[in-house]
Order: sequence, then C-alpha cells, then structure tokens
Amino acid sequence: MAGGTIEIERERSAPELVSATFSVYQRFPLLFLILAAGVVVPYELIVLAVTGAGPLSLREVSGTTSLILSVVDVFLIGPLISALHVHAVLEIRDGDQPQLASVASKAVTVLPVVVAAVIISTLGIFVGFIAFLVPGILLSLRWAVVAQSAALERGSWTDALRRSADLTRKNYWHVLGLILLVGVMGWLVTYGVVRAFDHPSTTVASFVAGTALSTVVRSFTALATALLYFDLTARSRAKVKSAATAEEAEPEPEPDWEVPPIGHPLDPNSWSDEDRPAGWYVDPNSPWVMRYWAADGTPTWSKRTTKTPRAVLAKWKKDPAAARRREEESS
Repeated sequence: MAGGTIEIERERSAPELVSATFSVYQRFPLLFLILAAGVVVPYELIVLAVTGAGPLSLREVSGTTSLILSVVDVFLIGPLISALHVHAVLEIRDGDQPQLASVASKAVTVLPVVVAAVIISTLGIFVGFIAFLVPGILLSLRWAVVAQSAALERGSWTDALRRSADLTRKNYWHVLGLILLVGVMGWLVTYGVVRAFDHPSTTVASFVAGTALSTVVRSFTALATALLYFDLTARSRAKVKSAATAEEAEPEPEPDWEVPPIGHPLDPNSWSDEDRPAGWYVDPNSPWVMRYWAADGTPTWSKRTTKTPRAVLAKWKKDPAAARRREEESS
C-alpha cells in the first residue's frame, strides 16, 4: 500500500498475499463482510428452516439432504462469493471506490459461467482423487483460480479452465503455499469457535456465531484467492515481457511484398500460410494471447506472445466472419 492506494496486480509470495489480504480487508471491511454475508446469511437461514440445524450444530441430517446442501454450497454459494470478491478487487485495482450494487450486478451477470466452470473443475478434481491422489492434487492446483478467471475473462467455462491452467502453470508450489496458509488459519479460527459453541441443538447464540464464522472465513478465503489471481496475472505478464525482451535482438523481417486485400487482420485462419502478412494475430485456441507470424520466407509462428488487449479481444469475438469460421471449424 502506498500513497493511500493499494497495488493489486503484482507478484507476491504466499505470506505476502496473506498480508495483502489483511491490508485490503482493513481498508474495506464492511464491503467484503456485506458481500459475503449477503450470500451466507440467507443460505444458513434456508438450511436452518429445512434441517433445523445451524452451522455449528451436531444434529444429524439425512444423507440425501446433506448431499443436496453440499452441492448447493459448492456449486452456487462458493462461486457467487468468489465472483463478488474478485469483481470488488478489480474495481480497487482500477482505482475505483467499489460500490455494492455495481459489484453485485457484475457478479450475478457472470454467475452462470462461473458456476459451470466450478462444476466441471470440481468434478474433474473429484475424479482425479478417486483415480489416484496425485492427479486430484494437481488438478486442484491447476484450477485454483478457475472461478476468478470465469468471472473476469468474459469467455466460456472452457476458456476459464484453460486460463486458470495457463496462470498456475509452473506456479504450483506458490499456489499450494497460499492454500495451506489460508486453510490453516481458517481451521484454527473455526476450531476455536466450534469448541465454544457446538451443541446438539441450535441456539440463537450458536447460529449467530456459526454464521458469522462462515461469513468471515469464506470472505477472507475468497479475497485471498482473488489476490492470488492478480498475482498470477502479474507473473504471466512478466514472463511474456521477459520473452519479448529476449527476442528483441532478433527483429522480425518486414515483408517486401504488398499485402493482398483478403482475410481478417486479427484472424489467422482467414489467411493461407503463403498470403498471411507478418504481424500479431489472436490465437484462436487461447484468445487471451496473441502470436506473431514471421512470414520470413519460411512462414512460421514465432515463440513470441503477448496478452490480447481487451478491445482487440472483443473485436475478434464480435467479428461475424471470424465467428462463422470458428463455428465451421468446431462443427
């Protein structure tokens, strides 16, 4: 934090991410508590009405009811809290004062994609754990920021899975470190409260304590994961910049022939290898990056990549001709 502002998108170690989470929380305590409570409190009230058990109750619930509540929790409550928090952090990063109505509106708009991405990733992780422990752990790390990617990248759920995989690649130990730190902190707080309030029946005090505990722990975890997402984007951007700097010593030759008036300047599939002019093109398989076409006599794609600007990505997605080509290729 410097000059009254919070630097969101930069590289941090796992302990630094936890410290940054506390800093952001201290700056906007009501914002994040209200965002989480607006989801947690109604959910816990519904659970209480259906089962008669509060969040700290030891009362047994039927297997079917427990399964349904778990599915709703994992596939709806969690993704919504994640979407709310990451959009609030985005506004903080952009220098805006986050507004509840604005953040809520944006989160609800992208919720279907976030839920779809979380469902698919959770099922994949579950299968990985059943098949063998290691694949489940690796998939958990690979898709650690899938909800945040789905909420902000404006793509499909498959794009969110790929984006999370790209961001976490070669950062698994870093991601694991944060998950363990936040998990241990949450467990310690939860253990203390449960020891003080757990009881076979639900009282007003235990319900309030349990709901408050769930709100704080979920909110802190969602905020830490949102900051992890921006940490990983900063790391990804640094890698791209480093790769571009390394290749500056080998400038791409300019074509000595006139570019024919065919094809779309951003769509590589609209050109043949012989006609495609040198320059940057959106990668159809990973639209959030652009690749450089060398066209130096032996046409090939350079290893150079750069992050696709939002305006360029939006233009590429909306181009009717490119959209038709993508549909034809997918079919």
